[in-house]
Amino acid sequence: MTKAPLTSASDDAHARPSRHRRLLRESAPFAVAIIIIAILELFVFNMPYWQTRGATPQPAIEGAAGPGLTIEADGTAYITDPETAYRDLSSNAPIDYLYVNPGPAERTGQGNDVRWSISTMKDTDGGWYDANAIVGYSPSSAMSRYSHVGGGATHVRIRYQMDPGGRVPFTTYTVNPRVPMSFDMRRLALELLIAAAILAFRPGSRLHRRTFSMRDKACAIAVVALVAVECALVLGLFSMAAPPEHEQPAYWDFFASYQASDQYQRMGESLLDGRADLDYPVNPDLAAMSNPYDTRARTDVALSNRSVPVYFDVAFHDGRYYSYFGVLPALVMFAPFRAITGMNLRTNTAIGICAVLVTIASMLLVIQIARLVARRGGTRVHLGAVLIAGACAFLGTGVPILIQLGYFYQIPQELAMALAMGALACWIESKLRGLSLPWLAAGSLLMALTVASRPQTVLATFIAIPLFWDDIRRMWVDGVRELRGAGGKLGKRGKRVASAGAGATAGRRRHPALLREARAWLCVIVPYLAVIIPQLVYNKARFGSLFDFGANYNLTGYDMTNFHAPLAQYVSFTFYYFLQPPNLTAQFPFVNQVGIPVTTWRSEHPNFGGFLMTTAPFALLLFVAPLWMRMLRRIRIAGLFHGSLVAALLIYLINARITGVDFRYEIDFTWTIMMAFTVLLLVIDAATNPTDGAIGEDSADSGAADATRYRTMMHRLVIGFLTAAIALAAAFLFFKQFMDDMNMPTRTWWDTAAWFTFM
Repeated sequence: MTKAPLTSASDDAHARPSRHRRLLRESAPFAVAIIIIAILELFVFNMPYWQTRGATPQPAIEGAAGPGLTIEADGTAYITDPETAYRDLSSNAPIDYLYVNPGPAERTGQGNDVRWSISTMKDTDGGWYDANAIVGYSPSSAMSRYSHVGGGATHVRIRYQMDPGGRVPFTTYTVNPRVPMSFDMRRLALELLIAAAILAFRPGSRLHRRTFSMRDKACAIAVVALVAVECALVLGLFSMAAPPEHEQPAYWDFFASYQASDQYQRMGESLLDGRADLDYPVNPDLAAMSNPYDTRARTDVALSNRSVPVYFDVAFHDGRYYSYFGVLPALVMFAPFRAITGMNLRTNTAIGICAVLVTIASMLLVIQIARLVARRGGTRVHLGAVLIAGACAFLGTGVPILIQLGYFYQIPQELAMALAMGALACWIESKLRGLSLPWLAAGSLLMALTVASRPQTVLATFIAIPLFWDDIRRMWVDGVRELRGAGGKLGKRGKRVASAGAGATAGRRRHPALLREARAWLCVIVPYLAVIIPQLVYNKARFGSLFDFGANYNLTGYDMTNFHAPLAQYVSFTFYYFLQPPNLTAQFPFVNQVGIPVTTWRSEHPNFGGFLMTTAPFALLLFVAPLWMRMLRRIRIAGLFHGSLVAALLIYLINARITGVDFRYEIDFTWTIMMAFTVLLLVIDAATNPTDGAIGEDSADSGAADATRYRTMMHRLVIGFLTAAIALAAAFLFFKQFMDDMNMPTRTWWDTAAWFTFM
């Protein structure tokens, strides 16, 4: 037996400082993060507290009120002329901050905020200097009462920026108040979340040194923790500003119509009653129209006959209302819920359920791609890269940035996305198990179900072709060889040349290769037929055609039956969907809508910037894909990469053709882009992570110092870029929720705006 070498006291003495240095080095980033957050909380966001500690508060001196402001005896004022609706305040000392004193005429709640811009004047000025930023306050938010003036001004003119008839409380003001120190748990949670992401994903993190395997307990815990945080985040964003649900559809003045936002509840009721149409009352004048899809003429009909409402965003065919949105959510959620409880499932609840399903399915797909890359590459994928891919897939689906709107349109989109990602995860599992037929059939069933939810999502089926191409080719070759071996050689023109008695022998011989190929194709085709045939029959019952899903019968803002965007507009569509920079300012909420100029009429919807510039800046990694194409081909995964992008292109072309530019429809195709991104990221990680040899690297060169330095530099560059991009995407996601025309409650909006009073 050989004895283990003994260690001396001097060896221990040398080892202890080394361990201490390593501990200090590993804890330094966490200490830096804590210090930065403390500085932000104590000194940046609470800068007004330090600026006003020695201030001497005093009442503002009331000046003139503009003629466009009518002051009532109860302490309120009404805007009669916005151009001259103002009030003047002054002080003997320079005005650094103003405070709106609470008054009895104030009312809290949505729609009671007061908007203004200010003009300032110093004692040395000969007139007013106008600012153009729109600011103000809300009686619902205590911290919004403080506003920053500065600049040595001794006179302030508050110019109300409100519509005629707007009501404002005519309360008093305090000059140079002492602003209290304020902490906000939402702000701290946002800081901690971004800091945690940076610390976990940064180059040099321990996560990048741990090989990924779901059999590893630590890896499984990390994945589950990430999914739990993502689910909490998406549901938290939704609950923070989810639109209220009304018993009756909302009325849209512009179209003189009621928005049919309860279609899935109605669809569930119709299914339980054995009907295909929706139980909306039909306006007889609408039914008599030669073209009810003409929005302008339909609006006139709705205005001329108000006895029966006209509904918006619902299919109308042969005098009846139908829903062209996929029937699957009604079948699996709304109808069962009503059958069991006797009540309707709330739209917000269904959206939340689907968002959670998407979040879980996206992580499952990332895990499966990681296993496929590791298996085919003969290398190791690391936990850090898998978690980064999971975070990017979560943000890149677009669901977190869209969910706040609370539109019921999201339900079939999100359900179809979850089904498609689940289908691909099953197909990859089939691939990893040597073409397991049960997993193959499960994937086909899930993908086929997208036809009944969001039909264009089924185009993701084409991703299966490159995924299974070698299996398809092998089964074909094996079948041909089996036939040749059973019946002799094939002569010219395909005529079989067989010896005497060969036919009888071939007839008795079993064909295992052909049977296996037939079973595989049946596992693919039968689930599609089992879903698509009932869907086509359902189409026939509603619209008289097997292949008519009813989208063109939608009563919307334009005539979908007779209008299609010019093909030349795809150039601009592509820019707006993917590359349009966001409209950023240095004033809260920092993110604003992007204007889209149009040369010919088309349906236009709110936009806040291109996918690669706002929602998923980390996906810019795809532009370096040509540098890694050799590696993708080496591990036989280039087809999956390209197939994902082709599926994204096909779905994008269909959506843009129908709807023009609308960020709501990004989620139909961006998840396939994120699938290609995941493939690329995991291949780069496997090839460059300095803890392992690169894919395909010769063993003789594996220990070379220059190769290791190159891999380390490349890995740090990629991971550093992705970490920064995730932090930017998370910040954009948060502030975008406060953009105009969103559903953010008044108090939450103003409390968050008050974080930046110092600006």
